[in-house]
Amino acid sequence: MEAIGPILILVSIPLILRWVPPNRFLGFRVPSVFRNETVWYDANALVGKHCLLFGLLMAVLEFVLPRFARIPVLQIVGAVGFAWIMIADWLTASRWARERGDTPELPR
Repeated sequence: MEAIGPILILVSIPLILRWVPPNRFLGFRVPSVFRNETVWYDANALVGKHCLLFGLLMAVLEFVLPRFARIPVLQIVGAVGFAWIMIADWLTASRWARERGDTPELPR
């Protein structure tokens, strides 16, 4: 459980820097991001920023929580944090896709 924070930080960097093109394996993969290339890059950058902040929070918690409480607290924070990121960013990506209109779909 202690490795989640650093892993999130490392994975978020290419997303924030928009280095990840539309693909089958890496990135925020919800239907709305495949409608428009700008939505893909914007949504993945947003998810990357949220994952970076979340990874930093998880890393800090690993150091400040007492040993006996570390795993249960990180599990709860992890589940709530991932759910929040997924729901909030999915809604945002869907809104962006509606606002920017449909263009030819990107390859999945």
